[in-house]
Amino acid sequence: MNFNTLAWSALCFYYRSAGEKSYSAVMSDHKFLERLRSNPKEVSPREFEEKAVLGLINIQNYDLLIGHKLTENILAKIINLQDELSMLRDLSLIECNLDDERVVEGIKRIYSELHIDGLWITGASKIAHLLNDKLLPTISINIARYFGFQRKTDVMPWLRRMQLDIREASDDFSNQGLKGTPGKYLSYKVGYIKYGYEKSLTKFADEYYWLRYIDELPVPPIWTPNNISIKKAKTSDLSSQK
Repeated sequence: MNFNTLAWSALCFYYRSAGEKSYSAVMSDHKFLERLRSNPKEVSPREFEEKAVLGLINIQNYDLLIGHKLTENILAKIINLQDELSMLRDLSLIECNLDDERVVEGIKRIYSELHIDGLWITGASKIAHLLNDKLLPTISINIARYFGFQRKTDVMPWLRRMQLDIREASDDFSNQGLKGTPGKYLSYKVGYIKYGYEKSLTKFADEYYWLRYIDELPVPPIWTPNNISIKKAKTSDLSSQK
């Protein structure tokens, strides 16, 4: 994946999602995220439910929320995952070693443990993403089906694919002589910085996959000047060979 492709998808997704306000609201709440990640016992069920369960995941089944104590169960899982979360806390997908068995097993356990009754893979992965947005991507049901997830722990081929793509995009960003980091650059240009946070490359890549493979939107659009020039060049080459 080149950086221009990632940039186009970031822009298209921003307008498709109307600024993704529910995601921006929780990701810009740095104090909440710090407590959730470092000491989840300090997060009350009411606050977690308001910001993560109702806000980000958007669960509206009150029997599930109240009768099955979904919020309390998720928080209990997060507390029990502190060893794995602490080990992975400073890792990002672009830099981490996915051949490290401890890293792989830690990632698998987080996704697996959060996949509790009443919380589909989308909701479970959104919670995982809150716990480390630079390392753990969200996974929609449609994406899981498209890429052939058979079990809730089948995340590693997906993460390896995403790691390769964001590394290529980051290298291309540097080769173009652009300043800073790709995530900060896109967050500023698209507008997430004004909401008070920097979106991770992992999240930008996830948005690209959604647009490309689920919405089946050509990214970049085929009508962009660069694509038109490439198409004309290919046509010219074919004509010269006749």
